[in-house]
Formats: sequence, structure tokens, C-alpha cells
Amino acid sequence: MKAVFFSDAHLPDNDAARVGAVKAFLRQAARDADIIVVLGDLFEFYHGYDNYVYPFYREVVDALRDAAMSRSVYFIEGNHEYRMGPYFESYTGVRCARSLTLDLDGKRVFLSHGDEFGFFSLGGILRSRLLFSIMDLLGPRLTWRTAMQFGRVLSKKHKTYDERVRARFRRYGKKKLDQGYDAVIMAHSHMADMETYEADGGKKTYMNTGDLIVSRTYGSYVTGEGFALHTYDS
Repeated sequence: MKAVFFSDAHLPDNDAARVGAVKAFLRQAARDADIIVVLGDLFEFYHGYDNYVYPFYREVVDALRDAAMSRSVYFIEGNHEYRMGPYFESYTGVRCARSLTLDLDGKRVFLSHGDEFGFFSLGGILRSRLLFSIMDLLGPRLTWRTAMQFGRVLSKKHKTYDERVRARFRRYGKKKLDQGYDAVIMAHSHMADMETYEADGGKKTYMNTGDLIVSRTYGSYVTGEGFALHTYDS
């Protein structure tokens, strides 16, 4: 079994290089994976609408659909994706969730984007039923324009290394491991990281996938080899 985990491409509305990088990653680095997990913020903004795919995301969405034809593909919504919706799932065959627990060779693995904890989280506000209703009312084009205006204030996608942030993620990961998971895989910080702990007569793993575009990092699990971080060179 092979599973591949990646995140934080932050695809805007017209960036052929980033789109090409994601498609090449799916075609090359993930070509032999049995499971592919997108750990959020693949898109700069996405809110699901019935019978609609943002035209500038069509190539990547179709690449995910192609990948899901022959293996399991999961999409964990980040802080730039809001209710991908049943149409996205039915169109692509990709399962969407805010967090996920997978069984990999008997290992209980917790996966999330990582924006759900911290001193202050906007997730509860931005994912409120009221805001979703407003997005539905505005429609995809006006919602996109509004999101781009507020995006500069609500999100900092060009992140620099911060030891305090890395330590905070490690503490949260260790907390989840102490709850009985064998591995915890997260993203959001744009800082690739992996720690292994001895516990209960075995090893437990915390991993952060970093980001696919700037650092070009991603994670994997392979039967008999375990978890690992990689740098992707397209």
C-alpha cells in the first residue's frame, strides 16, 4: 500500500505554472499511490455550488477526477475551502471532509488541515450557516470577487518559518497521538516537519506536509517503510 499526502498549493484564478505543477504531481509522484489525500488549501478559494466548477480550476478538478477513477482520493477542506458540496463529490468521486481518520495497515491515522486550533480561529465564523447562506445567495462569481477582497486580511499564504508555530503544531499533534492515534498528519503552517515518538512498544508519527509549490514538499506512507517526507522536483 502507498498513500500520498500534499497541501497548500493556493491555486489562484490564472496561474498556469501552479496548475501544471499540481497536475504533474498527480501524474508523476502520485501515479502509483493507492490513496491520495489533499490536506487543504489546494485552491485560493472554493465554495461548492450545484452543477458548477470554477472554470479556472477545471483542469485540476478534472485531474482529481481522473485520479479518483483508479484509487481512493480524499480532500480535507482547509481554511480556503468552504463546503465543497455534494456536486463536487459526485462529479469527481473525491470524498470531502474537514478531518479524517484512515486505517493504513492497521495504523490509526488522524488527518486535518490544521486551522482548527490556536489562540484564535476564524473557522467557526467563516463556516457559519449564515455565511454559507450568503455565499449561496451571491453566487460563484460575486462570492469569488468578495473572497479575493477579504482574502488579504483573513489569510497569510506566504508564510515564513516560525519556530513557535512549529512547536504549537507539534504539541497539538502529540495531543492527538496521546488520544490513541498512531499517526497525525497536518498542513496549514507551510513548514514541512516530522517527529517520531516511542510509545506503547511502538512508534508514533507526527507529520506536517509543508506546501507543494514553494517548498515542494509532500508526505507518504508505504507498507514496510512507514511515513516519510519528500521534496518534489517536477
